[in-house]
Amino acid sequence: MLAIVVAALVATLDPSVIVVDDEGMPVPQATVRFVASDGTVDPEHANRAGEAFARAGSVAHDATIEAPGFVTVHVTLGGGTARVVLHRAPSVIGAVRVATGSAASLHRLPVAASVLDAQAIRNTPATTTDELLRDLPGFDRDRSNSAFTNYGQLRVSFDGAGNDRGVVLVDGIPAQDAFGGQVDWQAYPAGEITRAELLRGAGSALYGSGGVGGVLSLQTRGPASGPGLAPDGVASIAGGGLSLSDESLFYRSALGPGLAASVWTSTTSSSYFITPVTMRTPIDQNARSQSDATQVRLRTLGGAGTLEGSFLFSTDAQAQGRPNYDFGRTFDQQSLRYDLVGDHTETSIALYNRDTDVTNLADQYPTKPGVVRYVQLVPTWEDGIYAAWTSTSPTFVVDARADLRSVHGISDQRSAVGVLQSMGSGDQTLEGFALQLTSHVGRFEALAGARYDSVAVADERLVTVNATTHVSTVVEAPSRDNAAVSPRLALRYDLSPSVALRVSSGAGFRAPYLNELVRGFNVGAVQMAPNPALIPERARTDSAGVDILGHNSRLAVDFTHTLVTDGIAFVTISPTLQRRANVAREGTDGAIATYTQSIGRCARARLSGQTQYARVLDGPAADIGKRLAFVPDRSATAAIDAQTGPLRYSVEASFLGAAYADDLNTEPLGHALLVGGRISTPLVAGGTLTLSVENLTNRTYLTSVDRLAEPSSVTLRASFPFGPRQARDDLTTCSL
Repeated sequence: MLAIVVAALVATLDPSVIVVDDEGMPVPQATVRFVASDGTVDPEHANRAGEAFARAGSVAHDATIEAPGFVTVHVTLGGGTARVVLHRAPSVIGAVRVATGSAASLHRLPVAASVLDAQAIRNTPATTTDELLRDLPGFDRDRSNSAFTNYGQLRVSFDGAGNDRGVVLVDGIPAQDAFGGQVDWQAYPAGEITRAELLRGAGSALYGSGGVGGVLSLQTRGPASGPGLAPDGVASIAGGGLSLSDESLFYRSALGPGLAASVWTSTTSSSYFITPVTMRTPIDQNARSQSDATQVRLRTLGGAGTLEGSFLFSTDAQAQGRPNYDFGRTFDQQSLRYDLVGDHTETSIALYNRDTDVTNLADQYPTKPGVVRYVQLVPTWEDGIYAAWTSTSPTFVVDARADLRSVHGISDQRSAVGVLQSMGSGDQTLEGFALQLTSHVGRFEALAGARYDSVAVADERLVTVNATTHVSTVVEAPSRDNAAVSPRLALRYDLSPSVALRVSSGAGFRAPYLNELVRGFNVGAVQMAPNPALIPERARTDSAGVDILGHNSRLAVDFTHTLVTDGIAFVTISPTLQRRANVAREGTDGAIATYTQSIGRCARARLSGQTQYARVLDGPAADIGKRLAFVPDRSATAAIDAQTGPLRYSVEASFLGAAYADDLNTEPLGHALLVGGRISTPLVAGGTLTLSVENLTNRTYLTSVDRLAEPSSVTLRASFPFGPRQARDDLTTCSL
């Protein structure tokens, strides 16, 4: 009996650690140097699960943990197992997959791309994902606060190409609503995002419709990727600023030897006075926004193949500060993904189903504020399947992609008493196949690829009701198909190991959304009519750039020219009627410079600047020469990410240039310099206390004309990890 007790006591003294990265993934082969009280050093290596064990019988009090690409840490140990988080060393290069379909260094790409890594995302003071992405070079920040913006305006533009001319993927699944094109940022909270990659420029050659100005790929938190990891997670609560409540929980655990699960759930409510002084009425008050999101993921572990299922459910509601002026949305999505990794090949197959319901309640402002004007319901059903295959050899990489997406949607608008005012519905099917070859010989790398797409529209039905005579008009458009071929060519030449030149040219297209084909709406007394005969927009982007690596720095400068033909724009038919048509030709000339520099110990500076001239070249006479709506003419960001011991902090300043809220450029949105920062310090039991300051300058910026941007705010957040005991950091060093 005494022997058993002694053995148990010795076991508690034998320390071990589990080494994981910022996202909780194991760091295999990390070097752990256990140090005993007499100075004896016991070097060990972490196994596949990130576990490292001190030599049997050893009584180590301290350990130093290091791994290539990570910040080295020194921790104080107790008995049992301690969980040690290695933070990645500030990166000046980074790598992306979205640009070519295969993982590649930014410096070695033949096309332009940008990335926000886990460290940049963790250090941002942003409260919403679209706000976070303003630090991503090439992302056109076209709204100030997605939590208080009409859903129909939550669109994306990349590299100045214009709204709706970009593709957004979250964990490989399309994030844009297939009926209307908007992105529900509230369904993808900033705290769930772990990485953001952006292909800047023509992306239709791989990703199909919408990839005119670029393709954005976001990654979110998920289950553990290897067996043997103990359950872990983090709970957080925040207050102050605009937040009435902000809580989140992430937890993941193995469910058996071959299965792991994760759950993320968050709820946020905020409030402020969004109505500009010039538009306020006696009944206006603080607006309120409430959003909730929950995602559950299951993943198989072990073996070359991985199967993952995911369920995402989200709701949000916006009360805009007046009676009968509200928006509401529910969103649920199921997906299934299979990945198979071989010695030289990678195969992925994903399928998803998504149902969305949007409610839009408008009042009769300005004549009768607070009195119902109409109630609009927009339910959408969509599903799709995506397959990608990559084969790698010493000199060639072959990428293939095929996908199929179908959508059915309805827009139903009724008066305050339920009388039909307009209705539109239809079905759309998009399918395509892409093939791409990348060859690397000597100092040259060449990329050539093309994609064929087919877009079919059927069952288009429009019902309009004359407001005076109450006579209904029904239009049923014939079914039709459109096809597009989108090629892409790119070349990189290395002047030296540190200087690379790149040029590329690619075609793009954007199929009109069902929203544009069948949904009509009113702006005051003016009816905005759809057009079921619209055809896809066509585009071409040419770019050239240089990428320079220094000792601890990277500088990239890229120039682009994008031309869009058959652009969709509203044409005035009468003083009270406008209709969409393929009449516009639009062009954007732009340049982006990005610079990253490691500075001092554990610190990195990130700078970027962008200028773009996005305008209408041909179309309705009143539009020619006008700037594209909600596309800033300038933008810039300067940020510092730093860590001193266990203390992490960041400071950033973002400049957003002038833009317009309308195609006729009669509603200017002024420029703004936004300043924010964040500082995090450890709490007892491994917790973290974070102070975030946003929009210190309290500027109104890039907002709709009928609502103000988010004012300055100070938020305090407490986060508490759980799982294996957290080792205490005594010293942090960087190997830069």
